Amino acid sequence: MKRVQQGFTLIELMIVIAIVGILAAIALPAYQDYAVRAKLSEVMARGSEAKIAVSEYFAARGYLPTTGSSDIFNTGGGGKVLQETWTRSNASNGYIELAINTTAASGGIVELSTNNLLRFLGTASTASGIIVWTCGGTGTTVESKYRPASCKP
Repeated sequence: MKRVQQGFTLIELMIVIAIVGILAAIALPAYQDYAVRAKLSEVMARGSEAKIAVSEYFAARGYLPTTGSSDIFNTGGGGKVLQETWTRSNASNGYIELAINTTAASGGIVELSTNNLLRFLGTASTASGIIVWTCGGTGTTVESKYRPASCKP
């Protein structure tokens, strides 16, 4: 009479547990990075709003707004953005800087505790009347792995 196996051996169970452990060790850090990138999308949206406002200002007047102009876009904090500022470097260059909220109590991105600045550099062309924007240039402290593909060096 043949005996039918009724369950798994100890070795088979240990192999399954080892495989699950390896998959968890790989997936957990990837998921955590993904979660931070998802939170950063709100910051990117606020930056896009400011880029449009500065571009419209330049298209309408032919010159960039002065440093600290608060009437061209909302510079106040809200959500994951502490503050937004515009700085004009010279007649054809400037940047929008977003300070990211990192406090847990107000829903900030806690994982970016010390790396909390994101910059959009703008280069204006009076000949064409447009501004070319570069995300993540000099002054950006948010790690490249957290930024979207459009904002990596």
